[in-house]
Amino acid sequence: MGYAENQFRVSKKTVRMKKILLLLALAFTFASCQKCVDCGECPEEVTLEQTEFCQDEFDDKDEYDKAIALIEAFGCDCK
Repeated sequence: MGYAENQFRVSKKTVRMKKILLLLALAFTFASCQKCVDCGECPEEVTLEQTEFCQDEFDDKDEYDKAIALIEAFGCDCK
């Protein structure tokens, strides 16, 4: 095997490693994202103890969605 062929082989391995690292980085990025909303704009008669609600604070997505729906039913605007 000549020098040029060996260089090409190393290059293919390098490209493959870069692709694997990129995929791992993307997977980590999406896994670490958390969905949060800010429910700060409420009517005067409604007082919230906290204004930011994150999905990871709840047992599951359904419970999170119900909590946000309840807060919005009181007239708060969640963004």
